[in-house]
Amino acid sequence: MLQQDQSESAACFLSRHPVFDRDKTIYAHEVVARSCLHPGTPAHSDVQAFSWLVTDGASELQNLLEECDRLLINVPDPMLDAPEVHLLPMDLCDLVVSPEHCTRANLAEVLEFLQDYGYSIALRFEGDCAQHEHLLRYASMVILDLTLLSPLQLAKARKQLKPFPVKLMVAGIDTWEAFAGSKALAFDYFAGTFFGRPEIVKGRKLSVNNLTRMELISALLKEDSTFAELAAPIAKDAFLSYRLLRYVNSPGMGLGRTVSSIEHAVAILGDTSFKHWAMMALVSSLDSTPKGEELGYLSLQRGAFLEKIAARAASSPLPPRSMFLLGLFSLLDAMLDQPMEELVGTMPMDPRIKAALTGERNMLAPWLDLLACVDQNQFCDVTAILEGQKVNRFGAARDYLEAARWARHCFRAGKDGEDEGQEQAGA
Repeated sequence: MLQQDQSESAACFLSRHPVFDRDKTIYAHEVVARSCLHPGTPAHSDVQAFSWLVTDGASELQNLLEECDRLLINVPDPMLDAPEVHLLPMDLCDLVVSPEHCTRANLAEVLEFLQDYGYSIALRFEGDCAQHEHLLRYASMVILDLTLLSPLQLAKARKQLKPFPVKLMVAGIDTWEAFAGSKALAFDYFAGTFFGRPEIVKGRKLSVNNLTRMELISALLKEDSTFAELAAPIAKDAFLSYRLLRYVNSPGMGLGRTVSSIEHAVAILGDTSFKHWAMMALVSSLDSTPKGEELGYLSLQRGAFLEKIAARAASSPLPPRSMFLLGLFSLLDAMLDQPMEELVGTMPMDPRIKAALTGERNMLAPWLDLLACVDQNQFCDVTAILEGQKVNRFGAARDYLEAARWARHCFRAGKDGEDEGQEQAGA
């Protein structure tokens, strides 16, 4: 029987998705709030989720703005002239509007008011935008969705938009080839799941540094490994040691005391917990590019989310700590741009985790599907998967939000000390 939470105060899933520029630097985050009460409601009409976002979720928006300079926020048609819109900071947000789903006769008037008030407006189109050309004067950005357009249609739309002084964004990019094609068409910004997939280049090998860290991850996964065996390779990587200490001392850990050395951390945590935190530090530091940092954050969040909902599930396939590892390693191939089979093939991990990571449809596959559906904003599927695993969706929404907060605390702790740690590494 489906577990029921006594409180349903967190009635929305809140996720954020990176928007990259042509140099693969993160320009903004698109914020997605979707109602748990009405999971089948389209984003362009999810009034309940928008109202929650600008009231109960306002503190989360502020946290997101500390990570990125700009947010793209979908505004449902019924809320365009509602007072809640003005709770959004106009200098830091783009209001995303979908004209094709607007039923109001005065849309141009409303957009003109918002523009004059000081808001930047992004118009999102699913098809031909020619019939809405009269609205483009109010837009600073136009968003086209590659999941709904063929490459030929995308190229045609790009040509139609050329005379207008707007930035152009392609959403729904799911491969690196599609990213390259969209970039060749001179689009400015790019969003989708492509960055969470490996960009395979024939002949590319792991760097010596990452090869060493992968060997250390394998050593940490051995149940019988001890700190005495791991101390030397960890000590040789000054940056990793520093980042690990920042993680252990982060608010998410809640130790209530300052850990001053790796030996001190082991004495307090014990070998098992220490290895857990060391793996987190290793995975999140494999790629220092903007794409890699985003994947590092998501890896921590994914791990924490699966750990939390596994504890909630009526019958989790693996213990929560093992589910954490499933989420933590789920983007490893994208971080290192190597096939997952090659990365985990010789790792001493649970065979079921290894099989799921390499694409086998075993009992863990629905949990990876869940992560993918959240990434792709497929919340009808999210609800179906949660029900299939007998996890309450309201509890899962809270878990996702808490996992994001925890990952943010940990990742910021690591980033705050990164420059100092790199200086120590180079000393």
